[in-house]
Amino acid sequence: MKTNAERAREQLTLVPEIEFTLEKDGFIGALYRPERDEYPGKAIIMFGGSDGIYNLTKMIAEQYVKRGMTVLALAYWNEPGLPGGFEKVPVDLVEKAVLWLRRQGFEKVGLWGISMGAELALLAGSLMPELISCVTAVCPTNICSQGFVKKKGIRQLECSAFSWHGKDLPWARLKLSKAAILRDSLRERSVCLRSCYEDAVRNAPEEAQIRVENIGGPVLLIYPEYDAMWPSELSAQKIRTRMEEKNFAHPFKCVSYKYASHMLIPVRSRSTVMFRVERKYPEQCRESDMDAFEKTLAFWKEVW
Repeated sequence: MKTNAERAREQLTLVPEIEFTLEKDGFIGALYRPERDEYPGKAIIMFGGSDGIYNLTKMIAEQYVKRGMTVLALAYWNEPGLPGGFEKVPVDLVEKAVLWLRRQGFEKVGLWGISMGAELALLAGSLMPELISCVTAVCPTNICSQGFVKKKGIRQLECSAFSWHGKDLPWARLKLSKAAILRDSLRERSVCLRSCYEDAVRNAPEEAQIRVENIGGPVLLIYPEYDAMWPSELSAQKIRTRMEEKNFAHPFKCVSYKYASHMLIPVRSRSTVMFRVERKYPEQCRESDMDAFEKTLAFWKEVW
């Protein structure tokens, strides 16, 4: 039986212009340029979530490249030489990719991430406001999470999920419990980690909250009205409140969908069947996915 990564690889249709390696470039990635550049001077760095399927990131990137955006698909974990879990994953990988793009003459570099990739996008944007000028976070969280590994279930680690220049970023403690995950997933009939994250999202100490107000350009948040995986809708509310309290100086937009899952992406993935809403309302969820895709392109065109 084929793995999700193998299926994703089979669906790739574009050949990257450049493939980056840790040994040569300091990061793993693939650069795609569109046949017709609709966003001159701009490039997006894109990364996926805790599924760890780098080829799925490439599939998502291809959709945006076909609509005229230059995209660098970036692997930040679960590839040879990178962390095997969310254990002090270096945000420095993003910095190296951004600097490479800036050296090629791109005046504006933005980030797009989903789930844990959305957490990374917001963190990186807040840490590098002079280098990153736009962030799109799909199913975001407002905190830097505690580290964890997914081996025979999920196990918490006494460290941050992310690091910066060799140091742990301040993190919020989770309540990862195999029993709670099983209980909630059976109740929801979907993969569900909400109870593991809700306290951290609501009550994280100030130092563990992402300083989104430091991001140096427009921010777009996209999420379901109810996210069975983790409370991304609550996180988005927390981010909005923080932006307002800190007088965020750039355009900021939230887009939510009644019929959508944690896999709010413009490609079909077998992972979507893990979510009840996708099984019950497949056509409506697909419409939401594509609407989010179009709204993202429009946001980049209009305010960035």
